[in-house]
Amino acid sequence: MDLSRWCGFAVSLWAGVSVLAAATTNAPPDDAPSVVPGHSLHGEAFNEGPRQPAYLMKGMPDIRFPVTTTNELAQKFFTQGVGQLHGFWYLEAERSFRQAAVHDTNCAMAYWGSAMANIDDAARSAGFIKEAVERKASVSHREQLWIEALAEFRKDPKKDEKERHRDLTRALENIVYEFPDDIEAKAFLAVHIWQSAGKGLPISSAQAIESLLKEIFAAQPMHPAHHYRIHLWDGENDPAAVRALPSAARAGQSGPGIAHLWHMPGHTFNKLKRYEDMAWQQEASVRVDNAQIMRDRLLPDQIHNYAHNSEWLAQTLNYVGRVRDAVALTLNMIEMPRHPKLNALDLKEDGTPYASDGNTASHGRLRLMETLLRYELWDDAIALGASFYLEPTGIGIEQARRARLLGVARFARTNLVEGRAQIAALEAAAKVVRTARAASVDAAETKARTDKKSDEETKKAMTAALESHAEDLKRLDEWTAELRVLESLAEGKTDGLTNQLAGLKSVSKERLSLVWLALGQNDQAEKLAKEAVEGGTNQVQLLANHADVLWRCGKTNEAKEAFAKLRERSAYVDLDMPVFRRLAPLAAESKLPDDWRVAAVKRDDTGDRPDLAALGPFRWAPVAAPDFTLPTADGKTVSLRDYRGRPVLVVFYLGHGCLHCLEQLNALAPAVADFKAAGVELLAVSADSVAALGKTQAQAKAAGGFPFPLVADASREVFRRYRAYDGFEEVPLHGLFLVDGDGLVRWQDIGHEPFKEVKFLVAEAKRQLFQIGDKAKLPRRLTASATP
Repeated sequence: MDLSRWCGFAVSLWAGVSVLAAATTNAPPDDAPSVVPGHSLHGEAFNEGPRQPAYLMKGMPDIRFPVTTTNELAQKFFTQGVGQLHGFWYLEAERSFRQAAVHDTNCAMAYWGSAMANIDDAARSAGFIKEAVERKASVSHREQLWIEALAEFRKDPKKDEKERHRDLTRALENIVYEFPDDIEAKAFLAVHIWQSAGKGLPISSAQAIESLLKEIFAAQPMHPAHHYRIHLWDGENDPAAVRALPSAARAGQSGPGIAHLWHMPGHTFNKLKRYEDMAWQQEASVRVDNAQIMRDRLLPDQIHNYAHNSEWLAQTLNYVGRVRDAVALTLNMIEMPRHPKLNALDLKEDGTPYASDGNTASHGRLRLMETLLRYELWDDAIALGASFYLEPTGIGIEQARRARLLGVARFARTNLVEGRAQIAALEAAAKVVRTARAASVDAAETKARTDKKSDEETKKAMTAALESHAEDLKRLDEWTAELRVLESLAEGKTDGLTNQLAGLKSVSKERLSLVWLALGQNDQAEKLAKEAVEGGTNQVQLLANHADVLWRCGKTNEAKEAFAKLRERSAYVDLDMPVFRRLAPLAAESKLPDDWRVAAVKRDDTGDRPDLAALGPFRWAPVAAPDFTLPTADGKTVSLRDYRGRPVLVVFYLGHGCLHCLEQLNALAPAVADFKAAGVELLAVSADSVAALGKTQAQAKAAGGFPFPLVADASREVFRRYRAYDGFEEVPLHGLFLVDGDGLVRWQDIGHEPFKEVKFLVAEAKRQLFQIGDKAKLPRRLTASATP
């Protein structure tokens, strides 16, 4: 990577024309670097980094970090980047630091900032800090200390990790010593000590770091270091979490435009079992993320922590009884665009899964199935199981979770045939997992033998491979046994079920309590219902189940006491859920109204909270595709509005001289029939001139050229509108956009390489367009939430 050229990118755009020509022809000018079209001029590391310029965002932390520059915008973007670092918003931080360098290419601290934004990428971080070192002679002594500290940290990658972190701690302590009023030095020292705990340097005194943080807040009460205090005490025992409460009330407010700062107080409230407050924090986080995704035209999983924020919110909504909101949120996660690099769900052509863990697709389905099961929404589960929301997948454990839910639902509705079909599906899923386990064991043995490992080492490798699937197989066996029990109950056969129930460790205690109750085993039902409450403190569904079980066991006084505890936390429960509906007789016995919920009491330790709606939307929605009218080679024009009512895949390619673009167009051409079968037309937008469109057609493999229109965007204005453009280097990027009949972008890909996974794209286009009609067929209760 030639980082030495990066410093001058703002002023050496090759007269604006040469770089663009280099990006679209096979004959770049003599003074232009040799670069593959769409790739960064500054090296491969920049291909995946921020390509669109930064802007001054609303809601960034109010901090002070003056650096040597005469350019006001350079200082503003640098300060914004530091605030984003405090929110662990590294992609946007690097974007801000790059923008600072646009305004002042000699701002040494802009390169320090970029190195900090890549603190977990040693190679990129080292390259950036090298640039800062080359400019440090012109900056203040204070800035030199910052640069030297990080440069020394990156100097020798072979140096012991613990030593490097210990040395950086000392260097930051030295900055604090020499400049005791430097709030940022104290903040970065505090977080570095906490982060070093993961590098083998355990925190010997959390209270010592707390004292450092108190100095920061004494000088600047709303500093985003509140984020660090929450992390600090979150790592201690649960009672210690209360020490982070002052920061839980201020972290989000210290930088309301950064989702992670709203997310973090949720950790504190989670440890304190204050789920109403936890839900508020997570919802704020998700809303801020949604606002940015829709504003900046990003895919959801491009946002750090987005999937986790959303799934944790769904889980917490379950805890407080906002079931319809949880369902609506998880359905939204499933609706979102999928991308093979980000959040695909299913198998590739070779039978291996895409990366499907920890993204919106997998988390959405997991939390949806969890919600439906927890709240006994059997009819909803059956309806969704027949829709794209819970479509079958080829992934063993994921498919098994679906089969288990649908099996429970079918047996609850006494549909024995369909219930047994799900038992068969579970057994098939177990077979898939067992096959995968056998393949893992064989692969481990082969590798060990190839590497000439000893027999003992080979045996350990094989055992590890065997154990890697053990937990999944245990769950699969228990889920199958659970459905067998429910099958017997549905048939009215109860002999021997008590022995079978005793072995179901993967089934929640509150669900088992209902099965024991159905068998007339009241003592066991009460015991399990009580244990569920004790293991899930303050969760309303568990409290409701406990009250219900006690009531049905004839223990009226105990049921009323349990009901009273539930009502203390009932402000947000959806009363139409089965577990709450069953409490109607108990409410009547207690002489309570049909709506027996108690209004929430606002606590005085949560800080000044803004209106959630002002932070952003509760759910993501596709944004409008910018309209355009562009010329064709034969003198006509094509407009996006011409396709209104007809979905269209818009392909942005870099011109006839881009070999990778031609590969993409020639890969798409044979699939035109598949796209048309899905109701999708194709349109290609070139960065070439109109005169050069014929040169693209001449390189089509099919006779007669490409079977879709080509239009020219020589000014790159449309490329810019779609953000298929590197605004730092002023060069177009590859882009693909699926626009539905209403003119909304349903899927996109922007990058240094053109997207060529045509089979995946056809399937995703079908999924995106099918879901529009499929969603309309579902009951309104499933697609509407209480929260706008």
